Order: sequence, then C-alpha cells, then structure tokens
Amino acid sequence: MKILVVSNNYPSLKNPSRGVFVYNLIQQFCKLGHEVSIISSENILTSKRKKVETYGIENCTVYRPKVVSASNMQIGSFNTYKVAELSQIKGIKRIVKKHNLKFDFVYAHFMMNGISAVNALKSYNKPFFIAIGESDLIRLTKMYPKDYFNQSIKQIRGFVAVSNKLKNQLIGFGIPENSIFMKPNAVDLTRFYQRNKAAMRKKYKLPMDLKLVAFVGRFLPHKGPLRVLEAVQNLNNVGALFMGNGPQEPVGSSVVFKESVPSSKIPEILSAADIFVLPTQREGSCNAIAEAIACGLPVVSSKIPEVMDQCHPSFSILVDPMDVTALESAIGSILSDEERRTEMSRNALEYSKNFEIGERASSILNFVEGMMEE
Repeated sequence: MKILVVSNNYPSLKNPSRGVFVYNLIQQFCKLGHEVSIISSENILTSKRKKVETYGIENCTVYRPKVVSASNMQIGSFNTYKVAELSQIKGIKRIVKKHNLKFDFVYAHFMMNGISAVNALKSYNKPFFIAIGESDLIRLTKMYPKDYFNQSIKQIRGFVAVSNKLKNQLIGFGIPENSIFMKPNAVDLTRFYQRNKAAMRKKYKLPMDLKLVAFVGRFLPHKGPLRVLEAVQNLNNVGALFMGNGPQEPVGSSVVFKESVPSSKIPEILSAADIFVLPTQREGSCNAIAEAIACGLPVVSSKIPEVMDQCHPSFSILVDPMDVTALESAIGSILSDEERRTEMSRNALEYSKNFEIGERASSILNFVEGMMEE
C-alpha cells in the first residue's frame, strides 16, 4: 500500500532525537513492503540549528514544509495554536500537490496532526487514521472550537490508542469502540536487549561496587528526576544514572551519570543498571519503560492507568509517584534481594516479547486494512 504519514514529531538532521519512537514504527511499515511518504512540518525557527550527519537509515520519502508557530496561548476565545495549524494545513496541501503524492490512506501521529491532515486533505476522499499517544486528550480539546474538533474527528476512520485511558477518552468523544485499536508502544528488540553488565559499566566508566538505578526521560517535574534522586540518597551503596535533559537537573553525590545520550547508547547504559525508576505523573504509553523491560530491568514506576497497561507485578512495583518514601522502599526492597531481582529481570525479558515493534507495526496495518475493507 501507499501510506501518507503526517507527523511533526519526527527526527531530522537538526533535531535527531525528536520522535524517535515514531521513526522506528514508520520504518517498520517500509520493511513490511509498503511505500511510505512522510510530511513532517518543521518550525521555521529550527532552521538555525546545527545539523548532524544522520538520525538513522531513512527508508521513506520525507517532506519538511516550514511552518510558523505562535505557541499555545488562550486569548479570549482564540487559541494562538491556530496560527501553526493553518500554516501546517497550507504546507500539507502544498507538498501533496507539488509532488503529486499518491496514497491509499493517511496515518497521522498524534491528534493535532490528524486534525490538520483531515482539514488539508479531505477533498482527496481517502481514509484517515490517527495514532493517539498523548498523555491526555481532554486538555488538548480546549485548543479547538468544539464544533470544529467534533467535525474533524468524525472524519477519522480509525484510531490507534496506546493506553486504555486514551481509548476511554476517545469513547467519551463519541468514537465507536470498534473504531479504536489499543496497542501500547513497542521497541526494536534487535537494538534493545540485555548486554553484559560489567562490560557496559567498564565501557561508560561507571562504578562496579554500587547498585545502580536508571532514569530515562526529560528532567521535568511530572517525570520526577528529583524524586528519584531524593529516594536513592538515603540508600547505602546506591548510585543513579540520569539519561536526559531539562530544567530539573539532578545534582549530588548519588549522581554517577548525567547526560543527554543518543538512542543508540541508551540500551547499553540501561544494561549497566540494576533497576529502572520512573515516578511519572502522566504518560501516553511510556517508551522508556518498554525499553527498560527489553533490557531486563525490574521497574519501579507509577500506579497510574497508563503505566499499569505496560507493567506486570512479576517485574514491577508501582507506587504513588509523589510519595518519595514509597519510592525509596520499593527501590530498596529490590536492590537488597538479589534472588528477587534476578527473577524480576527474567520476567521483564520474557514480558518484553509482547512489545516487539515489528509485531506492533503488522497489527496496526492489519487493523487499518480491516477498517478500510469495512
């Protein structure tokens, strides 16, 4: 099939880490034999960024129309996001017309891109599908006039939701349940797998004599890097690895690694750790958790619906993400029991087979084909 993907959350030479999970999925579409074109709108302000050599092997044809953004602020009944949306709609129309793109259906990643795609391409009379991976759709709807939002989503043939929470929110918007396919995010198990712990610690000059806790994500309050740091500070012989960046920068004697690292290094550094900790307050479907499980790490994370969709008690302990004492207790209970930790690691590796990206890509396309036949 010929697939047109619309997503502004896609890596580029100027922003190689953006939307890596979208990139990985779409590359699988190509590997399954489909012809994929991608329209990934690019904020005109990013043109000043320095380019890298590559963000990975690209099997699709990517078009990058420039858009103007006015952020997302509510001024009376007007939201400034409308400026970016109109610019994106114009760019999508221009690319499809200029390059005479042919497609059997449109696959948009995230609701905002889907709404833009619908209003840019509805005259082509092709089916639209949207992947929903936001942490919350309710807040997003406030950016649009109610009638405009409702009319737009009525034109979507099917939705791929990454959690039951998002599926239920879609049903709340009046979307028929049989038009929604719930499938959590997945990882490439040929890249994310368990390496030798000692070898990875030696490679990255990490201490051999400490138990290591890994955190991957933006250093933002809702992700909880400082709560992780606070939870490990009172534990003996425990260090923390922080992979990411952001305003809540963890600092202290317990921090043994802190760096924004390319995706190629994440599985190696995860393999150097003993457990993975992420006290997040909200997610769509957490790629970092799926990656940690694939590397055989026991997980301490949040007792929230979207994380519960990903984690099984056989390899995880889920707690109130704001309760640092509960975090500390959960981390300590796993690190102090080597036999339990080993068993949880085995269970994580086995469970990760349910989140293989090739299988996810095939399942999504089977859902799309089924909806198109109906």
